[in-house]
Amino acid sequence: MARPLMRDASVRRLETRDLEAVLAIEREAHPWAAQWTPDSYLPSADSPMRAWVAERGGRVAGFVLARYVAAEMELLNLAVEEASRRTGAGAALVAAALAEGEARGAVEAFLEVRESNAGALAFYAAQGCGVAGRRTRYYQHPEEDALIVAIPLPRRR
Repeated sequence: MARPLMRDASVRRLETRDLEAVLAIEREAHPWAAQWTPDSYLPSADSPMRAWVAERGGRVAGFVLARYVAAEMELLNLAVEEASRRTGAGAALVAAALAEGEARGAVEAFLEVRESNAGALAFYAAQGCGVAGRRTRYYQHPEEDALIVAIPLPRRR
């Protein structure tokens, strides 16, 4: 089911036809977005992973990949093409992933962000997230610490 977004866009589950666009956005966002294999975005029905895309103007503008295990969920990868940033696409993608987590009974969500990624840290702070820890030398190429960002669930606004 598509969810409304700001500025003429929608969010829906990722489909096979979206892979080329998702991988292009992933490459564009490097090194901020992780580089996953195509199969990672198309999990089986019994997989703990799910992915969504944001569409604007009939094309994929961003994506999110999340994993759900017990009472936790993790946002594994999120990127929005440069032309669609600050349109609400990222916030809507996060909202879709968090709604799935709430429906599955998750009580907390978390993700890692490069310490130098000021834009992502500001974005997550605007979503009500807080820094909960650090993973020293978590990232490579270049080597850098990860900040662990936590999101309490359920989120009632």
